[in-house]
Parts: sequence; C-alpha cells; structure tokens
Amino acid sequence: MLFIGGATGSGKTSIARALAFRWDLQLYNVDHRTYDHVERLGGHTPDWSRTPAQLVDDFVAHAHARWPLVLEDLTALPSSPAAIAEGPFLLPELVPSEAQAIFLVPTKERVRATRTERGSPPALAERDLLLAERIGEGLAVDRPLAEMIELVAERLSLEGLPRTVDRPAIRRFENDVLARQVRLWKASGDAPAGDWRLPFVCECDSAGCGDVVELTLAEYDALGAARARITKPKAA
Repeated sequence: MLFIGGATGSGKTSIARALAFRWDLQLYNVDHRTYDHVERLGGHTPDWSRTPAQLVDDFVAHAHARWPLVLEDLTALPSSPAAIAEGPFLLPELVPSEAQAIFLVPTKERVRATRTERGSPPALAERDLLLAERIGEGLAVDRPLAEMIELVAERLSLEGLPRTVDRPAIRRFENDVLARQVRLWKASGDAPAGDWRLPFVCECDSAGCGDVVELTLAEYDALGAARARITKPKAA
C-alpha cells in the first residue's frame, strides 16, 4: 500500500491517478468514499461558520474518525495488484511510519488559486493553508504537474510491487465506488440538480490505460446491467 496525502491544490489526485494507471495499480480515492463514510459514522455536518483554526480542528477530528473506515476499506481490497491511497484526510499522524507515503505541500498561491477556481469561501482557503502548515515537512509542490509525477514516482518504490492484475475488474470496482458516492451525494440533498456526466475510467485490458469516459449515472447503470465494459470509443 502506497499513500499520497497533502493539502488541497497539491495535485495528489492527478499524481496518484497517473501512477496507478501507468503501473496498473489499484487506486483508492478517499474523497470518493466521503458519503459512504458519513453514512457509516452516522452523519457529519461541517459548520462552515467556524473560524479557519476551528475548521482545521474539525477536519483533523473527522480524519481521525474516518481512519478506521479507511483501513477497513483498504483491507478489503484484493492483495494484488498493489494500491495507491490518496486524499487530504491521509494525515502524517495517521499513516504508519513504516508505510511508503508522501505528503505534498503546495504553495500558498496554489492553495488560494485552487479554492478560487472551485468557488470556495475564503475561510476554506485559510483552513487549507493551516492544514498545509500542520503537515510540516513534506514534498514541496514547486514544479509543473508532469515533473511532480516523475518526482513522486522516484520517491516511491514502485518496482517489485504485486502486479497480478485483472484490469477491467479493478477499474470497474473503482467506477462503482464513484457511482455510489454520487448516489449518496444526491440522496443527501447537497448535490446540484440534474444527471450530469461523471469521469469514469476506461475498463479495457490495455496495460497503462488511463482513458476517461464521461457518462451519466443512468448511462453507467445501463452498461452495468448489460455487463458491458466502459471503453473509450476508438477514433475513426
């Protein structure tokens, strides 16, 4: 199991996806388990009126509450291929010291730019800056994404990992997790109305494939009912 943590705006999701697809590893996205974990914990409603410092305390407390569920999820994954777990809730104080882990620390400018792009309230940007400080000595995000991907690949020991893989099966499982997350999000009343398109990953059996196929939940369910794989249409 490999862990990639870090504050919002550090590129951890993009880096983890790139490495998982390149090396045919399983990908565990903590954010894709948010509503599942909330349901298993009996509910969690953030109070966004609190100060940034209080929001940090809330975030850390919630990360500690979710950690046992993360471990349950990871234990339930197949033993091969190896897996990359990524997400902001993977704090250095939670991940075992003997684990292969990298924690990404973005610049203040990157954190603020990311929150601005997402339309988040200013308090969230300030919270994320405090969280980045809490991570402490991590890997500075100080270069373009492509270079960061290679740097993280160098820092993690990817050679010699379990590689026996049923690619279609592990990608379908990851797609099912995303679909469940969105269903629970809609059921919570937090999601915007509509049946928008979601980024499902290609379920072909080609080594290193990281293609994304955008589908609505209805289209995804129809493919599942027909036992059809999600594959990217070939160019004419």
